[in-house]
Amino acid sequence: MKTKITVLLATVLVASTSFAQNTLTAKMPTNDGISSKGFRIGVVKPMLEADYKLSYQGQHLEIEENLEALGFSLGYASLPVQELGWTTNATYMDIKSEGGSVGLARIDGNLAYAFTSIINVKGGLNVSKFTSREISKYDAGIGFQGGVGVQITKNFGLDLGYTQMNQSDSVNGVKVNLKESGVEIGLNGTF
Repeated sequence: MKTKITVLLATVLVASTSFAQNTLTAKMPTNDGISSKGFRIGVVKPMLEADYKLSYQGQHLEIEENLEALGFSLGYASLPVQELGWTTNATYMDIKSEGGSVGLARIDGNLAYAFTSIINVKGGLNVSKFTSREISKYDAGIGFQGGVGVQITKNFGLDLGYTQMNQSDSVNGVKVNLKESGVEIGLNGTF
C-alpha cells in the first residue's frame, strides 16, 4: 500500500511540475505592442449629480439634483503597451432632470498608459456646452476625467471612470455655476 501511495504522489508531482512549466513558458499574445489604435465609436452611460451654485448680491444658494444621461461618442485612441498614449472624444449626451431633457456636447483629451494589451488608465481635460436652445447661453467650462479601460479584444473595450463637467451663466444679476459630476461607463469599438 505504501508503494502505491508513493507512486501516486510521484505521478501527481511530475504532472503538476510539467503543467507549471508549460504554463510559465506559454507566450501571451502581444498584439504587436498595441492595446488599441484607431477611430472609436462608443456609447456612454454617466450617472451624474448636478450641483448648482447661485450667487446674488452676496447671497449664496446651492442645489443638488440627480441626472439621468445617455450619450454617444466619436474619437480616436492610440494606446501602445507600456508607453505613453492618448485618446480624444467628441460626445453628445441627452441629460434628463426634473425640469426636462437637454442636450450636452463634450470634447475631451486624455493622456493614457496601457500596462498590458488588456488594462489601461487615462486622464485629461474636457470642455462641455449645452446645446438645447433653452439653456444654450450657459458658457462652456473646463472639466476633467480619469478612469480605467479594459480591452476585451483589440477592437472592443470597456471604460469605467469619473467625470466632471462645468458650465456657468449670469441671468439678471444671478450668477450660476453648474457642475455635473459622477461615474461614467463606456463601451467602445475601435477600428
